[in-house]
Amino acid sequence: MKCLLLFSDDQIWYRQTPEGPSLLFDADPGALVLTEPLSAHPTPDEEVLAAESAEPPAPDAQRIGLRALFDLVSPQCYAQAGLARQLLHWRRAHRFCGVCGTPMRHHATERAMVCPACGHTAYPRINPVVITLITRGDQILLTHKAHGLLPFWSLVAGFVEAHETLEQAVAREIAEEVGLRVTNIRYAASQPWPFPNNLMFGFTAEYAGGEITPDGIEIAEAGWFGRDNLPPIPSRVSIARRLIDAFFASA
Repeated sequence: MKCLLLFSDDQIWYRQTPEGPSLLFDADPGALVLTEPLSAHPTPDEEVLAAESAEPPAPDAQRIGLRALFDLVSPQCYAQAGLARQLLHWRRAHRFCGVCGTPMRHHATERAMVCPACGHTAYPRINPVVITLITRGDQILLTHKAHGLLPFWSLVAGFVEAHETLEQAVAREIAEEVGLRVTNIRYAASQPWPFPNNLMFGFTAEYAGGEITPDGIEIAEAGWFGRDNLPPIPSRVSIARRLIDAFFASA
């Protein structure tokens, strides 16, 4: 028997205990279709596995999404669950070789899947994303996504493109999505974001010019907001909230 973090689609199984949610279940990995060690070099005594289980692993097991889980468990526990979800997504996406179609196998010494036919190797995918707090005096720029996908306002964010620095990506995304120019682009913090495999790079920047012009594709609305007139903003699970809170705490 091993300790497993078990997922059904994008939700994790847990049990409610007097101490709070418990995410680890004792189970036989051989009975599950897809498993992956959380440690790249696990020892028999400390091994914890991520696995998929469509059925409840215990009679009292319940499912919860990772965003909702954030406020219920410790940061260490949440990080472990995020890693598990990211690794399972990688394994699902690399069951077969993207070059020749042969079933992939675990690499003998690395966290990787390797094709036994052509040697193609696939490491866990990480997508770099920049997210930026833009300031103008004591105000910040907040945006509302197009198509009503999210109920809150947040910061300008986007994927880094090929052969582009993080700072170049910051300036490009802001120009594309809201039509503004910025200066003093500075790195602030980073955050793994397992939805499903992003790495968020947080920046701050100062308004340098331009009129707010939402692109209508990614962004429906955007505006300047101060501490006293903030719209609904992201929860504490996200780096966006950390950047917002840090700005107003220091203002």
